[in-house]
Formats: sequence, C-alpha cells, structure tokens
Amino acid sequence: MKDERAHLQLFDLIARDWQMASPVQQIRFNADTSAVAFACADGSVHLAATADKASPTQRTRRAIDTGRLTIAAREKPFLPLKVAEFSQGRSSDVVAFGAQGFAFAKTSGRINALSAGGIAYHIPPRAQAAIQVLAASADGKALAYASGAQLYIATAETTEPEMVALPGEISAVAFSPDGQTLAVAHGNAVWRLPLQTLNGQPVESLLAEPATALQWHPDGAWLVCHVAADGFYLINTARNSMLHRSNFPAAVRSTGFGRNTQTIAASGAFRVAAWSLDDGRTVVTGKAGLVLVNTVATCPNRNLVAVGYANGLLSLAEIGQPSEILLREDTGAGITAMAWSPDGRFLALAGTDGSAALVEFPDAMFKS
Repeated sequence: MKDERAHLQLFDLIARDWQMASPVQQIRFNADTSAVAFACADGSVHLAATADKASPTQRTRRAIDTGRLTIAAREKPFLPLKVAEFSQGRSSDVVAFGAQGFAFAKTSGRINALSAGGIAYHIPPRAQAAIQVLAASADGKALAYASGAQLYIATAETTEPEMVALPGEISAVAFSPDGQTLAVAHGNAVWRLPLQTLNGQPVESLLAEPATALQWHPDGAWLVCHVAADGFYLINTARNSMLHRSNFPAAVRSTGFGRNTQTIAASGAFRVAAWSLDDGRTVVTGKAGLVLVNTVATCPNRNLVAVGYANGLLSLAEIGQPSEILLREDTGAGITAMAWSPDGRFLALAGTDGSAALVEFPDAMFKS
C-alpha cells in the first residue's frame, strides 16, 4: 500500500465485469459470501457466485529470487449473471437473509426470499399494502419491514408478525449488530426501539431532515443517519448525543467505519472525508483532487477504504495515509454503488452506465 505506482491492467486481472440494461442502485453480499446480488433501477436483481474456477488466487505467482508478485491473465471465460425470479414489483432494497440467501419486498405487501441461485419464493410475513423498507438481523432470523407508518417485526418462531404504528411514514430501519435494538426513521425523528418491548418508550433523536438510510457501528456504539441533502448525522448511542457532519460539496452517498472501529469515512467531497470517532479530528486519507468521490466502502478486516469517483476511477486507500493505489482508470461512468464481502476478499461495484463488477483480491496482494 506504500507503492503508488499504478499497474493499469490490475483491474482486468482480478475482476469479472458485466453489462446490464439498467443501472445498479444497490449491492448486497449474502452472509456466507457465496454470492452477491446487484439490484437494478428497473427492479430486476442479478446474482453472481463468488466462486471462480479461474480465481486470481490460482493465477498468482511470486518469484523466488525477487519476491515479485505476478498475476497471469484469465484464459477461461467467466459465467454471466443470473437473473432472479419474480422481482417484478420489487419495492425495497435487497437484504441478506439466512446463511446463503437474500430477501426483498414487493408492492403487493409480500416478501420474497431468494436463493443464491436466483430461485424466489414467498415467505409468510405480509403487510396490507406495499412495503417500502426492509431490513434483516445479522443472524438472518428476524425481518423488520415497513408499509407507510406501520412497522412489522417477524421471526422464524412466530406465525404472525408484531406490528407497531408510528407517528409518521417510515423511511429506514436497521437492526443493531447484537439484534437487540431496532433503529427506525420516520419524519425527522430516529427512534431506537428495544425489541423485547417494542411498545415501550423509544430513545429519540431529532434531525433537521428525514433520514434516508441507517447504518450501525460494528459494536453498536454509533449510528449513522444518512440524509438527502446536508451531509450525515452521527449518533453516540450510549450518550444519546448527536454530531452533524455537513457542508459537503455533494450528497453523501455512503459512509463506513474503519477496521479499528475508531474512524468513519464518507463520500461527497474531493477526497475521502474521514474523522476519528474518539476526538472528532480529521484523519487524512487518500489524495485530494478535482473529481468528486461518489462512494466509499470500508474493508471489514483491513484498514482500507475503496474509493469510487464520479469519473469511474477506482482506488484503494489506507485509512490515515495520504496515498492511493489505482485499481482502475476513469471510465467516464461514475461509480454509484460499492460493497465489500463480509470476509473482505471481494469488492463489488457498479456504475451509472449499467456496468457491474466483482473484484477478488488474492491474499498475497496484502502484507497483512
């Protein structure tokens, strides 16, 4: 990561890429990292298996005399994406569900479970109207979904979901990492509800505008609230205090917590915006330039952040270091979505032109 010299063919050597008719809006890996789902603007869902018979790991060699690492070019073609069944009428994001599957909600009020191979089937929970918001617990055993101002919680052990009526239309929900608390955004408020007593008194935080997405810190100590216009909000869940990071040149599409869990990184500026969670100081990460950072994704097991630019350039930066390593030159199509696999081995990304890619990093690429 200290070497800034770019190998311009690196992306071609370690990535599989596809072209779709509709731009990808969201990317989700399943729990065991065996598959990744690309959810498109037209409602379709496309799936790729992470297993690859011509994996870059198998094509990687290190010279005995010099220690130089080389990756041979792919000789075998890779498989096309699989189109998921019955995604017409999809009204929510795709979530990881169970050990290997996914789930998504529909305008009919039904929820479809989805296998890693693209087979879809209805599961019992159902709302009375279209479901706009869907979330799954980390263990895949519980679902939370919202239709208007109605919040539903369903588990495998219950035949009927619990229902709670909130004061306003729900825009986002997210389970805490331990599965004990549900964060719910409605209107300009964000509630934290203990799942054991859903009808109890919530812990409330008030924003200046509605939250569009919620993201928990890995140990539940912080909660990020994305908003449409002015930066993002960061809630300290123990103190119930809130910090507003604002004045970004563009909307903040994504945020992520660093591997040491003491930093947060965000898109929306002309370099990666990063801060310490301990004292709020700026943590210089990556290079400053003239092109906006469209999206960032922090690696779950290394102190790295993937950086996607508005011109399609893709790089990796070490959090707290001013250098970046180039993975792909600009393509002219902005990167709009990125996600790391839970094991940190794969990075999936997509662009405004309907392109999608899955990058696999051989272990030998990193020192640790």
